[in-house]
Amino acid sequence: MVKDMDTRTMARKCGMPYIDISKENPDPNCLGLLKEVFAKNYSSLPVRFLNGGVLVAIGNPEQKDLVDTLTFHMGKKVYPALADKDAINTAINDHYHNLPGRKGERADKQAQVKEQRDNHTISIVSNKGGVGKTHAATNMAKTIADSGKKVLLIDTDLGNADISNKLALFPEHTLYDFLVGDTTLDAMIEKTPYGFDLIAGSSGEYKLANINYVQRTKFIRGFRKTSKEYDVTIFDLSAGIGSAVLDFALAADEMVIVTTPQDIIAGYACIKASFQRFKAIEEQLLKKVEFYEPRKTYTPWVIMNQVDSLKQGVFLFNRICQTADDRVNNMETMFVVRPEYLGGVLYDKDTIRKAEMQRRPITCVYPRSDVSQCMQYLGTNMLEAPEDRTYRQELKKGLGRFAMILGLG
Repeated sequence: MVKDMDTRTMARKCGMPYIDISKENPDPNCLGLLKEVFAKNYSSLPVRFLNGGVLVAIGNPEQKDLVDTLTFHMGKKVYPALADKDAINTAINDHYHNLPGRKGERADKQAQVKEQRDNHTISIVSNKGGVGKTHAATNMAKTIADSGKKVLLIDTDLGNADISNKLALFPEHTLYDFLVGDTTLDAMIEKTPYGFDLIAGSSGEYKLANINYVQRTKFIRGFRKTSKEYDVTIFDLSAGIGSAVLDFALAADEMVIVTTPQDIIAGYACIKASFQRFKAIEEQLLKKVEFYEPRKTYTPWVIMNQVDSLKQGVFLFNRICQTADDRVNNMETMFVVRPEYLGGVLYDKDTIRKAEMQRRPITCVYPRSDVSQCMQYLGTNMLEAPEDRTYRQELKKGLGRFAMILGLG
């Protein structure tokens, strides 16, 4: 009773409503919006739908950015109400345990993994322009769509978008319209002739190139909500390692970094910068969230573009890993960066230029070329669970290529 009165007093001082969570029966549909692990980490419990959002009981009114964080995870506006923290933790254990269809922790874990794979998000970044990031994003989207998956490609190169231009697609709306509130993300989705859907970016817009934290959060929240309607969502992000780019990239389930033999130092710098941002986010969560269990391993996937041979790609990737061990991991005590190799793309300037002139994905124009085979491998490899991806990248030559033409291989 004393705790209850203390919480009521704190709620009045903070200008917040108070809720006695022990007398509430949370809506299971609301609980489903916030995973149990996050409910525990943030000592927060969704209670019921309210005015188009969700009433959420929170235990710590002083936790900075908590409402934004919960909104980010749940995809809905959050109306916070203060409740006793111990009572919230008890309610979390009681109500999540009794959710319909839950059959123990193992089943819950399997459901979370399946949900992640069914609505998978991938960010593609590079430290500088001209390394083939957009080619990789576009052709991976087509390859994954060809496998039967529902795919959304979002051109989030804020301020210098290029996918619609490269594909001769000119949608009515761009991300700029979403930023200024003229349209929703769902209304911006355009069908393409290549099997995937597209949300186009915008070029030359100062506001897009310099969005603030609130606008950045709006984008990320909107993207997360829209991506739930797709099996795979691919974000083609701006070149560079600014905070906006890295925050977008790290918000995705997986991050892919594109580099080339000529720009391998810039590729390593992108890995290092994204790791530092990953580490900073985890350290902030450790300070702010009681009982938070940090992710200690950061794993970006690397594409080595414009290589002379597939062996060269693997060799250069191993050099990056060695540099990361020497200059990052050997200096760290808690966190570690472990890059993984998605694959290499052979350099064929003439074939790529011909495809660009036709303004179509190279996997459409020259599907049997070495470059296309490499791009198709990237998309196929990304479809595998991370632990099942391999380095066994090969090109089909001679009879193998003849079998491909006949549809046998």
